[in-house]
Amino acid sequence: MATRSAVRFAALAAMCAGTLLLGACSDNEGTAVPVAPAAAQQQSETPQEPQSETPQERSIRVRDELTRLGCDTNSCIQTYFACEDGLLAGEACEFYRTHPMK
Repeated sequence: MATRSAVRFAALAAMCAGTLLLGACSDNEGTAVPVAPAAAQQQSETPQEPQSETPQERSIRVRDELTRLGCDTNSCIQTYFACEDGLLAGEACEFYRTHPMK
């Protein structure tokens, strides 16, 4: 029973952390920021040298790959990132272990 509570607590903590991270990104005081055009532009360019990506670009890339692999719900994506960050472990992280993305 303690394990189930720990998993629930970890999942809740991951959801709260995700909410806080999303809230921290909204410092634009209510103005709309287009996300799709920047992502489309990045995909159309053919980089000649490996470029380091920002954490936001990496998150978008990983989220798009997860969607392609069938992990297309918010809970699946949040669980993936929680497992990656070490906030969640166990059976819930099986998808993460079988599809690691760096």
